[in-house]
Amino acid sequence: MMTVKSGISIGPIMTFQEWYHRAMRVALEEPMHGSGRGGVSTYVRNLIRELPRLAPDWEFFVFAYFFRDYAEKLARLPDPEGYRFSRLVPRWPESVVDRLEWNWGVPLIRSCMRRHRIDLLHAHRIPRKPPKPCVATIHDLFPVVHPEWTSDFLIDQYERILRPGMARVDRVIAVSEHTKKDLIERWRVPEEKIVVTHEGVDRDLFRPLPEAEKTALRKRLGLPERFVLMVGPFDPWCHPGNVPRALARLPLALKDVGVVFAGKGGATRPEVERLTAEEGLSARAVWTGFVPQTELVGLYNLAEALVYPSFYEGFGLPVLEAMACGTPVVTANTSSLPEVAGGAALLVDPTRVDAIADALRRVLDDPSERALRVERGFARAKELSWAETARKTLAVYQSLG
Repeated sequence: MMTVKSGISIGPIMTFQEWYHRAMRVALEEPMHGSGRGGVSTYVRNLIRELPRLAPDWEFFVFAYFFRDYAEKLARLPDPEGYRFSRLVPRWPESVVDRLEWNWGVPLIRSCMRRHRIDLLHAHRIPRKPPKPCVATIHDLFPVVHPEWTSDFLIDQYERILRPGMARVDRVIAVSEHTKKDLIERWRVPEEKIVVTHEGVDRDLFRPLPEAEKTALRKRLGLPERFVLMVGPFDPWCHPGNVPRALARLPLALKDVGVVFAGKGGATRPEVERLTAEEGLSARAVWTGFVPQTELVGLYNLAEALVYPSFYEGFGLPVLEAMACGTPVVTANTSSLPEVAGGAALLVDPTRVDAIADALRRVLDDPSERALRVERGFARAKELSWAETARKTLAVYQSLG
């Protein structure tokens, strides 16, 4: 022990290195209220899996709140075994929290963090009075950049909760350089406050599968012998209608190639089904609806290419997932997608059907082009791992500890 002149006894003084690496209690917010689906839930689930491996002395919590269907939603939250990990899930009605926390400024979330001795909150919906320190991840600014394609609810969430929250948090994590650029240009967030931490791909899950597994899935879902894959949701900015149009423009030797639409139908499904019928592709088109990740892996493996002509993405996980499975990718030359693809995909103007058709022809009919895209895709998938995402995220926490 060390004694100062006043006679008060204090513990040993930590070195800077000891303070910098001290164990912390960190809560990661699951903002989808237990849905367990979508890119944000994938992000949280993989951080929860990887962070405790890097900091085994720390304690991690997944923080969420919901009221209805509590047990069902609770079961969807991450629950890794073997680490210092807990769930922090008060049974709060979302509408009540929204009114108290963001309309009236009652610090419900901050009080909850203090009660459970949380040292740092990693948020997606930034409290009006956040605990300190607080980190926020922004995946995209789609409702800000394209309000014409966004619900009033989401616009309100961004403008009422996230935008003013930028001044209240200690650090902002952007999942791509593109999102960082949007934050600086649209919301004037200081560049020095933003850390870019790319998302990753789980190569234990997304990988080439044995032929027997692929054959069983093809039979179970009634898939065409040859097909390209498009992963939803199938919203207007994803240009799903351009996929059947592009397939109809392929040369005669490739007229047997069908299309599989995997994911929720979205508002454009009736129009896409009409276009598919007009192009004579209905017999070779399959709509799977929502598929779990275990089946999505099989679809990537069976597909001859992933077509992902989305106009705007904060990151674009399907691009990496397909590459990790050895599937060539045709994607848009807009937003974050060139950054994520890293030279491994064929990039096209998503509004030009002829460009999509030409890129598909190259990966479907040119063995050398296909082999090149597969090789580069595997390499790119190795570069962007969830372990690296977690390492960079942990460094952000440590810088604020």
